[in-house]
Amino acid sequence: MDLEELKFRKLLGARIQEIRKDKNLTQPELAALIGFKDYQTIGRIENGRVTPSVYTIHQIIKALEITSNELLNF
Repeated sequence: MDLEELKFRKLLGARIQEIRKDKNLTQPELAALIGFKDYQTIGRIENGRVTPSVYTIHQIIKALEITSNELLNF
């Protein structure tokens, strides 16, 4: 993994966490909204440890009721 990918993962995760908290959602609540059985995956995404699939990003956008521009504005 190169530095650019790592930087992107960290920024994306931080942005997801920021929006989730602004909407007063917990990690388990967001996980339930997108159909994850394991809320810890949300923590891994928010901490930049995993890169979510395009489909997962789409599900997060829908669950948070935001646009892709809002999510990727970092």
